[in-house]
Amino acid sequence: MKQLLLIVIFAVGLASCRPNSSSRIIGGRIAVPGELPNQASLQFWGTTFHFAGGSLINARWVVTTAHGVFGLAGNSVNIILGITNLNSPFVNRRSSEIRIHPLYDKPTLLNDIATIRSSVAIIFDNFISPITLSPTFLELGTLTQISGWGATMQNKTAEATQLQVASVITQSCINSEFMTFTLQHVCAGINDSAIGICTNDVGGPMVLNNMLVGIPFFHDPRACATWQPDGYLRVSSYRTWIMGNTPL
Repeated sequence: MKQLLLIVIFAVGLASCRPNSSSRIIGGRIAVPGELPNQASLQFWGTTFHFAGGSLINARWVVTTAHGVFGLAGNSVNIILGITNLNSPFVNRRSSEIRIHPLYDKPTLLNDIATIRSSVAIIFDNFISPITLSPTFLELGTLTQISGWGATMQNKTAEATQLQVASVITQSCINSEFMTFTLQHVCAGINDSAIGICTNDVGGPMVLNNMLVGIPFFHDPRACATWQPDGYLRVSSYRTWIMGNTPL
């Protein structure tokens, strides 16, 4: 009996050490309606295909990554707002302009940031409202919140229809053959459990104290939340550019 009890305790211990695979951004939970009123789903015009996230920052503009919209026509994006479930009714605004950072470098993903203008002014309510851009340099060791409709499995399968939310702690970035980071970047994820962004989460919000502090732009191409921390743009490093390229 004593031996059987030890086996059971050991098995339970092993199970508790495994990453949570039931609900993930990678490693998250389903968002509550109205919890993230600035969250945007970017979809190709005329389709329902979600390809990137974004953050609403005023009545006309959404900020996202440059590589997600690079090469697209200015009027080719659906800006979807006000929902957590991609299959539910939503507010849909067609883009009229896309502005890519002038120093964006596609091969290295440096300055990987862009803004998208809605063709029609967006009306705010309990489910749709803009987020403030943080003026403060995002420090290491900070607990932040990320969200998105990207893949929910590390092998990049199983795209989410429900908006996923997770908490991650910022940390130093690790250069690799896939990415070289700069002071404009901060990283997060991995640590003791598989938590992080995945395919089509790029461009979405990293939030602290109801302010946009980061924009996810990089995850390891081999597998999500597995090999190295994910990369985020520090919003404070691009705040002046964003504000200068989002006129009402």
